[in-house]
Amino acid sequence: MNQWIILHSLEGLILAMNLPEARWKGKTMEDLFDGAEAVIGESGSATLRCKPEFVSMTSIESDMVAKWKRIQDQYWLELTTASDSEAYPENLLKELFSNDFPFRQVFETNQAIKWILDPETGKIVYANEAASLFYGYSREELLSMKITDINILSQELVYEAVHGAALESRHYSLFKHRLKNGEIREMEIYTGPIRLNDKVLVFSILYDVTDRVEAVKKLEESEKKYRSIVENASDAIVITDRGARLLEVNRRFEELLNYSKEELLSFTLEHVLDSNSWQETLKIMPNLIVGKPVTLQRKFKSKEGILIDCEVNAVLLDSDKAMGIVRDVTERNRITKELEKSLAEKEVMLREIHHRVKNNLQVIASLLGLQYENYEDPTLRSVLLESESRVKSMALVHSDLYRSDNFTDVDLKNYFGSLSFNLIRTYEASQRIMLDLEILPSKVTVEKAIPLGLILNELLTNSIKYGFPGDHTGKIRIRLETDEHGLLLKYEDNGFSYDRNFLEKSGSIGLQLIDILTRQLRAKSDFKTDDGIKFTLRIPE
Repeated sequence: MNQWIILHSLEGLILAMNLPEARWKGKTMEDLFDGAEAVIGESGSATLRCKPEFVSMTSIESDMVAKWKRIQDQYWLELTTASDSEAYPENLLKELFSNDFPFRQVFETNQAIKWILDPETGKIVYANEAASLFYGYSREELLSMKITDINILSQELVYEAVHGAALESRHYSLFKHRLKNGEIREMEIYTGPIRLNDKVLVFSILYDVTDRVEAVKKLEESEKKYRSIVENASDAIVITDRGARLLEVNRRFEELLNYSKEELLSFTLEHVLDSNSWQETLKIMPNLIVGKPVTLQRKFKSKEGILIDCEVNAVLLDSDKAMGIVRDVTERNRITKELEKSLAEKEVMLREIHHRVKNNLQVIASLLGLQYENYEDPTLRSVLLESESRVKSMALVHSDLYRSDNFTDVDLKNYFGSLSFNLIRTYEASQRIMLDLEILPSKVTVEKAIPLGLILNELLTNSIKYGFPGDHTGKIRIRLETDEHGLLLKYEDNGFSYDRNFLEKSGSIGLQLIDILTRQLRAKSDFKTDDGIKFTLRIPE
């Protein structure tokens, strides 16, 4: 049996044929057959008389029986010799379903879905058991069906694909197929022509790729969402390879450097960084670790050559790619420099203020000292000396702040130590009174330091004057602790005991000053006079 398939245009130009292209290229139906244009219509069959051109192409001298079908703007023709046309169905089926059919064993032992289609009718000529199990139809049901009963595309598109497979112009398709239960599955189909009794059929192997297609779809959606996020990010984003070649940039990166995306993707980082930043980048790139970002300061270079201060969060995405999130910090750096300049000016001003306050207080203390020298009255001299020590305790705070880098906090350990030893020397008692200081490092504001200093000044003054009068010796112990409630000052001496009434009668304002300053600090105090003086002061945070 001899069979040929011809695909031609409405004008009769041959578009495809199951013969080598060199034989039919440029031919028309009029070149091959007598009166073909007169009989071929929408669909049907007729006997066509062969011209010498067709005889030379096929070596067939017999007239041809043509069956045709119009598919949009083309005709699909199947031609067989007149003598074989009637015997075709019986001969084909006999060979197709014979136990000797060579494909039968391959079909039945392999689990891949396979079938054979008649490209002229779209009928399923043969299907294996795997096809029956997958689609849910019995073998008999499948062999009574056409491909258009399963493929959900239009009949024209389905036949176009089948005809393409028969002509070997199409070997792969991705279609949606409907199972017997109504479920739609994505099918990947590999096709090719085969001959049985010189009849051209289409052999197909089908794979269910629904899950793969869904996964790809989700991946594409995820990538689309990722690209949207990256593209519309407020920060500039750049992805490079190990060689620093720019692989991807977002819109903000284009705007930052004023280059087009096409221009940027032809560059390496060297082109968009200043020389120093590029050299630093070369040093850091080999040390990047996957998933561990590093923050860098770099200067980028715009298309106009303008240097832009940028902060870059760089991370290695995998062994071949790195991503940088780039933020323009030019304005931030400008503001930081202005703040640093302003802060430096304020530091100079505060240092000068503390210096002048300290000097003024020292002047007052000196004046009180001069007055002390000019009077012989013991009571008046005592008042002047106490006033001088109080002024000096305040001046000491400003002296410490003037020498410190911190103009707001006072280190109590240094302050209390200096105040205590200075006062002992002022009263010339350093040889007979021993100081035991245990001051834990702690810092307080000036507002707290001055009242605390004045309180300690009064306690020390009272101990020297009333606890160790004349040449009496003894010991003064001062403790400063910190806990979750704040500061705890503990003061005690082993001198003579005296009570509040004694101090009040003596005309001293020391206890009154301690009470006032305690309230100012919102602190709580406890004053005991058994076996010397014991004073505690709890200062809240």
